[in-house]
Amino acid sequence: MPVRVLDAPDLMDDFYLNLVSWGSTGVLAVALGPSIYLWDADTGGIIELTTLEGETDYITSVAWIQQGGTHLAVGTDSGKTQLWDARALKQVCTTSLCMLLFSCCANRI
Repeated sequence: MPVRVLDAPDLMDDFYLNLVSWGSTGVLAVALGPSIYLWDADTGGIIELTTLEGETDYITSVAWIQQGGTHLAVGTDSGKTQLWDARALKQVCTTSLCMLLFSCCANRI
């Protein structure tokens, strides 16, 4: 069985952060500092999905939306929640309130 090693510089050492998420399509999302990277287990390819703009802002959480497996929810230290279409590499929406996330993004998924 092949073994893979995840080289993760800038992975924040904080118990309360959720910085790694394995998707149902075999893609691993990893937040390293202000950036999110996607690693495809089938091809071994790595793509940088996004890097946050603010100097002090960092990613606090990443989680795949399980239905369909191509959308990634991202939480930031500034209190914003972003929804990304990982297949198209495009941000679908961003909000600072969880309830707005579902209303602004529900018809875009």
